[in-house]
Amino acid sequence: MDKNKVLRLKIKQKVLSFFEGQHKALKFGEEEDLKNIREYTYGDNVKRINWIITAKERKPYVVEREEVKGQSIVVVLFIDQEFLYGKKLEKLLEVFSIIGYSVMYQKDKLFTYIFSEGLEKFFPHRNSLSLIDEITEYISSMEIKKKRLNTENFQKYLLKHKRSLIILIGDFFYNLNFTEICHKNRLAVIKIRERTEENPEVYTGYQLRSFDKKEKIPYLVRPMVKHYIKGLKEIDEKLRQFSVLKRIPVQTIYADENPFLKLRKMFS
Repeated sequence: MDKNKVLRLKIKQKVLSFFEGQHKALKFGEEEDLKNIREYTYGDNVKRINWIITAKERKPYVVEREEVKGQSIVVVLFIDQEFLYGKKLEKLLEVFSIIGYSVMYQKDKLFTYIFSEGLEKFFPHRNSLSLIDEITEYISSMEIKKKRLNTENFQKYLLKHKRSLIILIGDFFYNLNFTEICHKNRLAVIKIRERTEENPEVYTGYQLRSFDKKEKIPYLVRPMVKHYIKGLKEIDEKLRQFSVLKRIPVQTIYADENPFLKLRKMFS
């Protein structure tokens, strides 16, 4: 059995065991699903009592919410050669699988875009868990060794969808413009990273090896590292400011950690 298939089986087993246990799936509810707040009346479901409002008003209040059915979840994966570093690709597959199975579990519609040097592949919604397997298998088989990410026209594809929750997944070591899709959609951003990518100081003093022996690679000196870290912080800060302004949740998931808790917090 090849390495990629073993990886997919492990991720699938891990994700399915998560949902079969005591945990709940991620909740992709609408922000605007709040319908009404009113006093409790006989026959109301006690689970709908809002205890914070009840404590303030000193009488029971219930919260009514509109049930959202069949909403569209659009997952956008940005994958290039940088995902060959460490276990980033494996973590991306795990994060996507958690989200994908959660969408299926809630009977929502999943649309998946993979961008690399432009649009690599689009997977329309299908009411079958095999869709998640098909997508993860495709990602595992991608030849990304020399691919550099091009996100220039990615928004035009997403604008074809009706109002959706769009989840952008990548390492985001670059500035990404998603102003247009903010107008009618809800967004969430997930950064997949290795910790040493954010702070490579542990490698200061090393000389990287040139495998093709056609070029000399200089020593990784401290000023170079500081310049790199400064540039990355500027990119992250720009995204942070934009996300605060547009109320976009942003989460960083590192390759050495369990993503379940962060994803639950992000989508609960």
